[in-house]
Amino acid sequence: MARVAKTTAAHRKALMGQMQFLGQRASTETALFHQAAAAKWGLGITDTKTISVLLQEGPMTAGQLGRRLSLTTGAVTNVIDRLERRGMVRRTSDAKDRRKVIVTVNEKSLAAADQLYRSMGKAFEQLLATYATAELEFLVRYFRATIELTKQEITKLA
Repeated sequence: MARVAKTTAAHRKALMGQMQFLGQRASTETALFHQAAAAKWGLGITDTKTISVLLQEGPMTAGQLGRRLSLTTGAVTNVIDRLERRGMVRRTSDAKDRRKVIVTVNEKSLAAADQLYRSMGKAFEQLLATYATAELEFLVRYFRATIELTKQEITKLA
């Protein structure tokens, strides 16, 4: 019985190591995909991540965007200026505090750019369709946990 426990422990350790390695590989490939997609738009990765943050989290002030993306005031202003010139975002006055400017995504202008991500989305949809409901529930828990861990690590670096 002790031998089985050692074998199981060794197998578990090997699987954990493989998960770490595969997580790093997935992260690299995802970053490279986003870089290639940004280049197709004629943008930088920070520009596309700004759009992603606004789409996922909603409109925010330049200061909030800067904090979320770890950008200086000048850098976030430059990103917003570039995206505004391209018609991808717009600045509007905050209804509660006219001194504040809210940045929102112009979703109509992103319709053509959406084609870049459609193929990837379809490929992932096909992959996810191969998993049982219980496996999908596990994956949702896993990704929620990894997102929170990553945010915590980002905070430590700031």
